[in-house]
Amino acid sequence: MRRNSARLSLAAGMLLLLIFAAFSLFPDAIAPFDVKEISRAWLKPSAEHLLGTNDMGYDIFSELVYAARNTLVTGLTAAAISLGIGTAIGMLAGYLKGAAGEIAGGIINVFLLIPMLPAAIVVASFLGAGAGKIALVIALLGWCPTARAVRTRTAQLKQTPFVEQLVILQIPKRYILLKHLLPNLSDIALARGILSVSACMMTESALSFVGLGDPSSVTWGGMVNFAYRNGGFARGALNWFLAPGLCITLCALAFRLICGYVEYRSSAVRSGDRKSYME
Repeated sequence: MRRNSARLSLAAGMLLLLIFAAFSLFPDAIAPFDVKEISRAWLKPSAEHLLGTNDMGYDIFSELVYAARNTLVTGLTAAAISLGIGTAIGMLAGYLKGAAGEIAGGIINVFLLIPMLPAAIVVASFLGAGAGKIALVIALLGWCPTARAVRTRTAQLKQTPFVEQLVILQIPKRYILLKHLLPNLSDIALARGILSVSACMMTESALSFVGLGDPSSVTWGGMVNFAYRNGGFARGALNWFLAPGLCITLCALAFRLICGYVEYRSSAVRSGDRKSYME
């Protein structure tokens, strides 16, 4: 029963992700208008304009399609950087003894106490706008959950007979970490990496909503911000601000559904390993 639920989760997540991937890869083929092509302002949804137009006369559905690439790229970039940082620090904190291990663990604990969104708003305000800067800010503040999960798993692997034998044989720590521990952390790292894409996208959208995103590119969070600032809420233009909000929700949900399947597979593999070991 759980296996069928996990497979259904994967199928639903992949379907949603394929839709947004198509938006990102083929925006010119999907969007009916160019992102800067002007029509009449405040048009209602129709066959020509599926989601109507905004206060400037831009087609909302076309903006939605073009915004997918910018939002996804920022989220994926931030997630990749945070995954690398979190995995490295988590491995060091979980494996090393003495002062080095304590320092690495202390860094994780300190960053876990920092509230993510308020800190991101402060740092992004200081650094200024720009997609690269936003991705870097999110990555530098969002690696802690990955590091915590990797630290726990590394500490568990450190106690296995195989690793203990490598230590007895005086195999260099660097070799143990990179050649033996890192491959066995791939399931945890993959699950956290997929999940962090969702978190990074939500943070990017929040920063764009408060006006700290890249003003030169269209993002889903930026669309909600423009709708709020330019009268979309006052005029009840649900088509303008609900559409990008729904896209953010569905895209984040897609990554979480895929992560659920990865975690199920990882737990099944680890259970099989324990069973084999006991036998």
